[in-house]
Amino acid sequence: MKQNICVVIFLLLSTTCKAQTFIYPQNDSILTEYNDGKFWAYLNKNDFVVGLSCFEEKDDYGKYYHLDIFIKNLSETPIVFQPDSVHSNLLTKKDDTLKLEVYTNEEYQKKIKRSQAWAMALYGISAGINAGTAGYSTSYSTSYSSNGYAYTTITNHYDANAAYQANVASTNQMITLGQMMDNDRTIREQGYLKTTTIYPDEAIIGYMNIKRKKGKILIVNIPIGDYIYTFKWDVNRKK
Repeated sequence: MKQNICVVIFLLLSTTCKAQTFIYPQNDSILTEYNDGKFWAYLNKNDFVVGLSCFEEKDDYGKYYHLDIFIKNLSETPIVFQPDSVHSNLLTKKDDTLKLEVYTNEEYQKKIKRSQAWAMALYGISAGINAGTAGYSTSYSTSYSSNGYAYTTITNHYDANAAYQANVASTNQMITLGQMMDNDRTIREQGYLKTTTIYPDEAIIGYMNIKRKKGKILIVNIPIGDYIYTFKWDVNRKK
């Protein structure tokens, strides 16, 4: 390879990951390396170098095949990389071919927002119940009648100021949770691949997620120009 390729990978993930095994093709020359503990495979064809790293990922939003993708333009003309053209198939244990869902950035952000909307709704119900009961207190007093029988008086008290403070605290908690989720989306947005023009001698790196299904071989196809860069990974869980 005439040009040196420096790959810098920034992964901000608090997830559970499981690396996959790369299947070497018979006819293509493949360059492989470990970078920051992750296995990468590169194809150098048609004036482009395309690299891929794959592992299973489980986070708060689901289970995926996580793809780190590197693309370097060695040609003399710019090209537009379109992530929605990336497609994937899975060879199942019954030797059937299953088309997998490759999330675009927009689709993945919608998935995150849906999951977070549920979390916010459940949190809101819990916070509302706690705030709704604030301000109320109960006291018990025991008295004796003239004939010597004891009886208990139950008195409910309501403190409007305590209820107001609890509602304010509940609202602040909701705002804080919302801000945390906004930051979470911002971090994911930075690395998820979007439509990008790659100029001569430039490179991009990012990631995409594929909805995970159980099977034997994961096939990832990355079209660039008139060529499709194909990578195969052994995803069969061995007992």
